[in-house]
Amino acid sequence: MPLVPLKPVLDAARTHGYAQGAFNVNAVCQAKAAIEVHEMFRSPVILQGADLANAFMGGRADFANGTVEDKIRGAKNIGDAVKKFGENSPVPVVLHLDHGRDMESVKAAIAGGYTSVMIDGSSLPFEENVELTHEVVKYAHERGVSVEGELGVLAGVEDHVFAATSTYTNPLSAVDFVRRTGCDALAISYGTMHGPSKGAGVKLRREIPIAIRECLSHEGLECALVSHGSSTVPRYIVDEINQLGGDIQNAHGISLTELKAA
Repeated sequence: MPLVPLKPVLDAARTHGYAQGAFNVNAVCQAKAAIEVHEMFRSPVILQGADLANAFMGGRADFANGTVEDKIRGAKNIGDAVKKFGENSPVPVVLHLDHGRDMESVKAAIAGGYTSVMIDGSSLPFEENVELTHEVVKYAHERGVSVEGELGVLAGVEDHVFAATSTYTNPLSAVDFVRRTGCDALAISYGTMHGPSKGAGVKLRREIPIAIRECLSHEGLECALVSHGSSTVPRYIVDEINQLGGDIQNAHGISLTELKAA
């Protein structure tokens, strides 16, 4: 089947009460492998290409300094690869831009075949975040593309995104944000962290997503909630890497107990 937008996949997850994973890919072989594994489990697949990954796949070795032209080429390369392995797949496949930083990044991804985009305005003042996200929603929805926004700041490092501390998402602000932007999904901050080195004993404030969900429902607003920085880091894999000569320290991830409770 053709690649699908993010919204129907997350609508199904919300309706039936399960979480849907999303997986970043930086190479064609990763996209192929991720689709094949999801086919084994008869599960929809959300593949993500980060903003910097698009620059890298566009041939830019110093991808942190990638140009719009690099990202356009890279987005098309990733898009073509996902279409090659996904269009004939029996499961729904979404290609989602992770942490788009501006309108040009969004346009490059959509031109390359992405069916969903994230615009990360979380570092901006609230009103500027609303304005930017609304602009992206208008552009993307006209082209049948879903949009994820972000409100609140996660601690940690991922690509160009860095913050030393977290700023939790205010449930009432989340309602205002969703109402004014019309985004299909909202990434929130409730204790998760970007990157593998999250430190032991991370505690998720599950009352935050519960409150946001209840407030959205009360206002008759439909919007999926997204949890970034939620990866586990299995200890046995870290041990195997270190036994082969690696030196990975303090890579704890979020515990399965915390994730299930949230």
